Amino acid sequence: MVDDDEAIWELETHRRGGRAHMMLTGELDLDTAPSLLTAVVGELDAGAGEVVVDLTHLSFIDSSGLGTLVGCWRRAKSAGAKLVVAHPNEDVRVTLEITGLDQILPITNEPVAN
Repeated sequence: MVDDDEAIWELETHRRGGRAHMMLTGELDLDTAPSLLTAVVGELDAGAGEVVVDLTHLSFIDSSGLGTLVGCWRRAKSAGAKLVVAHPNEDVRVTLEITGLDQILPITNEPVAN
């Protein structure tokens, strides 16, 4: 967890079988995006067949964060795994739509079991 005067960032991962569920809290930006990529690559290297990036508590995403989501999706695809983006809030969802990433990234609002 990164905590400073301006933002709180937390990435919590739960693993059940071949599924890694990653809950992001705070802002996914230039400072925090590398942490997500490192965590996703680590889960893929450990054999995860599915990675769920849960954005329920994500308050903001910038171009670095968007690029990292695409990079994570590509890494998963190359590893023969599936990456799903779950529960983006309205602001994040609009950003995904404006950039067209909602047409590339698998996005769900369905309940995701840990």
